[in-house]
Amino acid sequence: MNHRSTAALFTAGTLIALGLLTTAAAAVSQPHLRSASGRGGHVVVVYTLGDQAPGKIVVATRRATGLGGALLAKNVRLREPMPATVRVRGDAYRARTRHTLPPGRYFVQVSATALMVDCSPKRPCVSRWSNVLPVRVTRR
Repeated sequence: MNHRSTAALFTAGTLIALGLLTTAAAAVSQPHLRSASGRGGHVVVVYTLGDQAPGKIVVATRRATGLGGALLAKNVRLREPMPATVRVRGDAYRARTRHTLPPGRYFVQVSATALMVDCSPKRPCVSRWSNVLPVRVTRR
């Protein structure tokens, strides 16, 4: 095999591997936070869940996340189960926190739980965390 053939095979193999990785990444449904705003002390989010169940909404004073992808507990100012949601368009949902926060700049994130039939107290369902977005909470 000459140098050109080897290079062509390497390039083709690399492209195939990248295509498989991209396909695998697209197949995993992660929660995605599309937007976040703050009104009257409440945080309002628009998000997608894919084929997962709603989990929690978390608001923190810093963007830092831990190994699992969640905002660090030491910075969290509000953590509550995902409130009742309203479908806004296609697969996007809108929710508002029940509790309020003082005016200021925060960072918000939502979680979703993978729906699996073998979840149990000893093996809980896996929670996945969305991207983190900044939000400015105002009184009005």
